[in-house]
Amino acid sequence: MHIAIGSDQAGHAAKERIAAKLVEAGHEVTDANSAVQPHGRADYAEQVAMLVLRHNAERGIIVTSRVVGASVAANRIPGIRAASCHDAYSASVGAKAEGMNVLVLAVHLLEQDLAQEVVDAYLGATLAPVEVVGGLPPRRLQRVFAHVRENIAQELAVGPQSQAFDWLKQVGADWEVQGDVINARIESEWAALPMAEVRKRFATLPGELRGYLTVVPEARWLKDSAHLKSLLGNTTEHYGDHMADLQAILAAAGR
Repeated sequence: MHIAIGSDQAGHAAKERIAAKLVEAGHEVTDANSAVQPHGRADYAEQVAMLVLRHNAERGIIVTSRVVGASVAANRIPGIRAASCHDAYSASVGAKAEGMNVLVLAVHLLEQDLAQEVVDAYLGATLAPVEVVGGLPPRRLQRVFAHVRENIAQELAVGPQSQAFDWLKQVGADWEVQGDVINARIESEWAALPMAEVRKRFATLPGELRGYLTVVPEARWLKDSAHLKSLLGNTTEHYGDHMADLQAILAAAGR
């Protein structure tokens, strides 16, 4: 088996012993940080994880005095499942059931013989498949996807029974009652703005609208072509009614 191994300064000697044992057992070993940085961050953990991700190694082993930091650093890499194990049983189950492809060893908690026992149990276990997306074994990944599909379907629904449909009906009813008042308030607010502020707002409004249409569930009904066509038609008609006002504003601004 091809194994990537790395350590911080405190785990360097233990790493060397483990690597020698692995080579002796017939494994191919790649040292992810042959030049140890005395005061470096947990880069050695990321280097081990990247070797596994790129399939330059089948599994990774990290020997460190900072098991939490090293585990977090390795798990930032998509498709990596790194965990700290202090006994052979956990190491074996972690590989078989959880797809743990990077083993993290706490140098200050493991005696030499126990560390080797943990490593042997880990490498002797068949590794569960690990998907790059989320680093989850397929059976758990399917549960996540099922949950996502269910919630997306509810958010994107635009039929008569959907929440978005009810929301749109309410908006229409409110506008019939308060539309003129809202328009008057908006016109008053914009009329009071300096022209520099008007230009500034017009420069940012398209981006804000794109963001709104992307993340607000009720606005996603626009992705339906019939709804979008209706909106564009109503918008064009609405601004046609205000063309004289727009021309007056441009004339006052010297445009």
